[in-house]
Amino acid sequence: MAGRKIFSFELEGLGSILNRLDELEKEIDQRLDETLTRLALKVIADAKRLAPIDEGDLEAALIVGEVKRTIAGIYIDIGTSPEVDDYAVVQHEGFRKTKAGKLVVLTPGEKTRSKPAHGGYMPGKKYLENALKMNEKLILEELSKLLEG
Repeated sequence: MAGRKIFSFELEGLGSILNRLDELEKEIDQRLDETLTRLALKVIADAKRLAPIDEGDLEAALIVGEVKRTIAGIYIDIGTSPEVDDYAVVQHEGFRKTKAGKLVVLTPGEKTRSKPAHGGYMPGKKYLENALKMNEKLILEELSKLLEG
């Protein structure tokens, strides 16, 4: 084994590099939470302007949840408070079924018809879906900027 050279090296500062990576991860998580929450609040604000108002207080029941993390990813819930879910779904879809199975199509009442169009959509059915469509480009741009930067 004579004549064989042994190489060795040391990594200095590896601990500080790992600490900085942890800090960056926390900063990105915080910015992602803030961005998702801001975007969800924008969608809900638009949904409130598009929600029908003939009965009940659907606008007040539209809510934004908290940012949640799973193994699959990060998400935020938007929709209605649980106590009005059944009513909200009927209003969103624009129809309901009677106990006999008959389909009843809802038509916007006077109060809903008096609301102005918003973002190219008329208030009434599909209020949440239309609010999401209105903001789809903004959502994709904001999240792309965040994840690229």
